Amino acid sequence: GNVVHLGERDCSIQRRHQKVVEESPCPVMTPTLRDAMGSAAVDAARAVNYVGAGTVEFLLDSEGQFYFLEMNTRLQVEHPVTELVTGQDLVEWQIRVARGEALPLSQQQLQLRGHAIEVRLYAEDPTAGFLPSTGIAKYFGVPELPGVRLDTGLECGDEVSPFYDAMVAKIIGYGATREDARQRLLAALRSSALLGIQNNRDFLIDVLAQPVFTAGEATTAFIADHYGDAFESPFLSQRELAAAVCIQHYLDSCRCVGLSLSVSPELLGWSSTGNLCSRHHYEVDGVDHEVALTQVVDEYRVAIADKTWSVEMLECADGVAELLIDGQRQRYCYAEEGSATLHLASDTCSRTFTDSTRLSPEAEDAAAGGAVVAPMHGQLLSVDITEGEQVVKGQRVAVLEAMKMQHEITAPVDGVVVQAVAAGQQLAAGDLIAIIEDMSEDDSN
Repeated sequence: GNVVHLGERDCSIQRRHQKVVEESPCPVMTPTLRDAMGSAAVDAARAVNYVGAGTVEFLLDSEGQFYFLEMNTRLQVEHPVTELVTGQDLVEWQIRVARGEALPLSQQQLQLRGHAIEVRLYAEDPTAGFLPSTGIAKYFGVPELPGVRLDTGLECGDEVSPFYDAMVAKIIGYGATREDARQRLLAALRSSALLGIQNNRDFLIDVLAQPVFTAGEATTAFIADHYGDAFESPFLSQRELAAAVCIQHYLDSCRCVGLSLSVSPELLGWSSTGNLCSRHHYEVDGVDHEVALTQVVDEYRVAIADKTWSVEMLECADGVAELLIDGQRQRYCYAEEGSATLHLASDTCSRTFTDSTRLSPEAEDAAAGGAVVAPMHGQLLSVDITEGEQVVKGQRVAVLEAMKMQHEITAPVDGVVVQAVAAGQQLAAGDLIAIIEDMSEDDSN
């Protein structure tokens, strides 16, 4: 039988002996070293009469000497980079060999062209020591770009459980040169997002941008030397917070338009006394940020600390939003969770924004059908109930003024008022008015 090697893969960037980034060819490989290492691998396979695909692993020291480590008798996770630089389908090769067929090419016919880099997208929290994460994929998307390959079985709505390996996808960049491949892979990652599950996308972006990696000088100590035990998430910018506020407001407005009369979204922020200003408190990474939002026709003005951002919504649908922020076009991926939480990914970082002035997902579950929220943007003229008061379904609990009209807000269930806000404030759609503890279940027992 014939035995051939298909070049090498560099898997130096790894953590706890788990590979994170792989590439082919190796940045420090020379033709002489490749011939020697390839011959050693082929000789090892011949010595045991090996049949099938296999991966021989070596350690390379700083002097250019290599040492046998082990042989994995299978295709490995990183086989796509080899497929891209050789132009061969290794899975097909393996099946043909299993059927007793000869290898389709000789060693002389195999040529390496271009460069490929693969990253492993893990469901893990790099900021918490890379601990595995679980949950539901609220949004998952990787754009189709030239020179980018995606291997995954994950779709939006899928659950990542604790019973399997944390890797959910492989994203591979290919180009004529290593820098071409790196840039294409970076572009793909910056336009991608996995929301609802902690993951290492932001960490991978940072790794690919590190000067040591860019120079092709990474070793097996790379992650420990540059990140230690955990990855520090990029600093939250006001621009990202402004984007989150506007996206959430826009989605609320669209829902209001769908539920009410034929009213355009931009008019939902207007009243006879002037443009409405709603105030919110967003919690991000345990820090509270006060935000004031005013809508003027099709423009949002978002005041954060001592700066006001001008935001225009260009597109917002299917988990992707295009915004013009102070004249600069920005793209974000988003996913809602309950009425108060928005997951958002920019081209550098992914974060979760929770509006504490709204009903939290936990409170929403606790309140069940007894949550009373504003159905649209407006001014809360009156609150007709008090905490501790017993109310019946259909009883008026508040009056909201919106679009120059007064809307009665009624109790959705029989029960006792356990929380109520004060009258006189401006509310956005989805803002909490009251929580009524549902008594109907108690009556039925």
